Amino acid sequence: MKIKLFSITLFLLTFSTSLWAQKIASRIAYVDMDYILANMDEYKVASEQLSQKVAQWEKEIEQKQAEIKSRQEKLEAEKPLLTPQTIKDKEEEIQVLTQSLEDYKQKRFGAETGDYITQRWSLIQPIQGQVFNITQEIAKTRKFDYILTSEDAAAIYATEKNDITKVVLRLLKRKDNAEDRNKEISTLLKENFGMDFKNEKQQGKTKNNNNKEKQKTKNTK
Repeated sequence: MKIKLFSITLFLLTFSTSLWAQKIASRIAYVDMDYILANMDEYKVASEQLSQKVAQWEKEIEQKQAEIKSRQEKLEAEKPLLTPQTIKDKEEEIQVLTQSLEDYKQKRFGAETGDYITQRWSLIQPIQGQVFNITQEIAKTRKFDYILTSEDAAAIYATEKNDITKVVLRLLKRKDNAEDRNKEISTLLKENFGMDFKNEKQQGKTKNNNNKEKQKTKNTK
């Protein structure tokens, strides 16, 4: 029994170690969608228009709530002077108004089919579609195993070199940029990532030269 248990434990340890090794070997990048949306002019304009609609809907809800409250308070004050049937009729009127208010709230802010959810999604979805296509191209070009959104990657630390947000944003806005307008995605990727690689290479070269100078000075002394 002990031998069997040891064999199972050894298998699980080997399997988990293998998975961990695969994770270490994976190349992962991430995209900050909030940053992209905040820097897309068409999204900002449409988002502001939606915010104005939301403010109007909230105002209408407040007005309906105020009317219901006013009717309830008036009914409570008048009850001693009203017949049972009149009281019942007024209570039913208040119930109809209350149900109407709940229906209106659901119509505007329902969790699945409310106007706010559907309209906000209609603003984000086209941009997400473009981001998806661009990240597919980046993944192929740069050999990334995974490209996540910053919301999906629930990490407490990530290096900036894995952040491809600004590259994605440049590709999204290339039609608005005269310099980039007629360039293919592959060309722009080479420009962006080529520059990053060159900078890293130059930094390494500079560091090596500095080390050589230090060693030469030391030997001279």
